[in-house]
Amino acid sequence: MSPAHVLEPTYDALRRRLVAGDWPPRCRLEAARLAEELGVSITPVRDALNRLTGERLVESEPGEGFRVPRLDGADLRTTFAWHHRLMAMAIRWRGGPFPAIEIPRGHDGIGERTALLFGSIAATARNGELNRAVSQAAARLNPYRQLELKALDDPEKELAALEALTGGRSRAALLAAIGDYHARRKAAADRLAELVRGEDL
Repeated sequence: MSPAHVLEPTYDALRRRLVAGDWPPRCRLEAARLAEELGVSITPVRDALNRLTGERLVESEPGEGFRVPRLDGADLRTTFAWHHRLMAMAIRWRGGPFPAIEIPRGHDGIGERTALLFGSIAATARNGELNRAVSQAAARLNPYRQLELKALDDPEKELAALEALTGGRSRAALLAAIGDYHARRKAAADRLAELVRGEDL
């Protein structure tokens, strides 16, 4: 096992690149090449890739090494359903007025904007386990979120509407809107999976 002062930065760097969609689904992650890019030995890269495999952000296949996962439509629907449950739990977690949330500007496209919004909503629950689960789901969904503009009508307007529903307004209205958000994406899951396959060719 690599020492923490080498493993943690290596893991963080690889995870950030996965979340950012730097590698398309099914892309092979070669430990030796990544080690060279990061300026570390191959051991912390392998340890980090194994950790990311445990988090289901990377796949490991016997004889094939490590790859970025590619979800099919059914997998994507299940992941959207799980994300929906996590967000509902976060919204219901604490009583009192729901705080206003403003997405920081300067984000890198719709995938990051979506992750920032839902991550901020999850953070209101002040529950580290919930935050980690939302972050992990976001990492798996990000390559598909980046293609929403090709599969859905005006998803950016939908995000703005969700943002506007925070800030002391009705939790019921926010829950309903988040339900509608996820229902649209579950309905478009096959199309999103098809678009990712196209990007991967």
